[in-house]
Amino acid sequence: MPSFFRSLTKRFFIILTMVITGLFLLACSAWFIEPGKYWYIALLGVGFAFLLFAILAMLIFWISFRSKWFLLPLAAIILGWQPINAFFAFHPFAGNSRTKPAGSLRVLQWNVARFDEMAGRPRSGVSKRKLILDYIERLDPDVICMQEFLESNDKKLFDENIPYFRDKLGYRYFYYAMDHRRPDKVYEHGIAIFSRYPIKKTYRGKFGGPKSLKANESFIYTDIDVKGKMIRVFTSHLQSLLFTNAEFRKLEEIKQGDDSTISKSLDIFQKFRQAYGFRQQQAEMIRSELDQSPYPAIICGDFNDVPNSYVYHRVKGDRKDVFTRKGFGVGRTFSFLSPTLRIDYIMVDKRFSVLQVRNPHPRLSDHFPVIADLQLPAAD
Repeated sequence: MPSFFRSLTKRFFIILTMVITGLFLLACSAWFIEPGKYWYIALLGVGFAFLLFAILAMLIFWISFRSKWFLLPLAAIILGWQPINAFFAFHPFAGNSRTKPAGSLRVLQWNVARFDEMAGRPRSGVSKRKLILDYIERLDPDVICMQEFLESNDKKLFDENIPYFRDKLGYRYFYYAMDHRRPDKVYEHGIAIFSRYPIKKTYRGKFGGPKSLKANESFIYTDIDVKGKMIRVFTSHLQSLLFTNAEFRKLEEIKQGDDSTISKSLDIFQKFRQAYGFRQQQAEMIRSELDQSPYPAIICGDFNDVPNSYVYHRVKGDRKDVFTRKGFGVGRTFSFLSPTLRIDYIMVDKRFSVLQVRNPHPRLSDHFPVIADLQLPAAD
């Protein structure tokens, strides 16, 4: 009888290992599979961290029993090394000083969530706007890329931000693209690039999706003259899931195993499916423009997608993800849903040298900033 139970237990773990391995490899394949068609495979990417943990657990389990079955999870890890390396950065001893290296270009990427102005009026003491602005001043970036950048059209209700960056912080050169405006025109918000160096050319592209789903936002670029060297800086805000507060509550209830999990999950899955389709199209548009750049390019943005996704892989191409080059850990940039979500990126032409990267977690926006110090490529 004991041998029967041992045999049954072993079969159970063999089947479990096969299932976990299959799901892990499917999640890895999301890099290459169009999410607009196969959204359910892309959805596995959201759980990549947990699948990676499970496959490592299976590897350790079989090694501890000195079983040849350890080869299955080991092979899966080897096959999935590129997505693993995109998910987790392996540079624990890389420099991440607040001091800017001499001669470097400091780039800041941050979705500032409309400077938290919707939480309260700026003069009430509730808004975090001034804290965000002071934090940016301390970081002292040379180039800033922001999403959900709010600009006031009524100074009695909201302070103006573009004049503050230009006149108080010293960013004389900027390009702002408005994507959303409140019907009464009190405020608007979009994406922006600010630079301490002269901007020689600007460009704005529109994604062209339905306005009702906020799928018609922009991507922009600026050609910047950095001490006689031209670079092109892109930024964009790719399609969001557009979760409401009620849907965030549904997600929490799903995680807690609420009785109505299935009915609540259907609504959530539909939003994922819709967003994947839009982001695929948006990634293709950005990649096309990146490939046409006559100058070394930097792309910063809130991609609203994880590092083992088709969108990440498509936009990145042969560019460097600054976090995987000089960071350590998972590099979380979004404060909700999961402690492993990295959805904000700085990617640079392979001719740039990445000197150091920081990913601090100030509780000022629902996103965390990414700061990279770069060395410009030598003149051609």
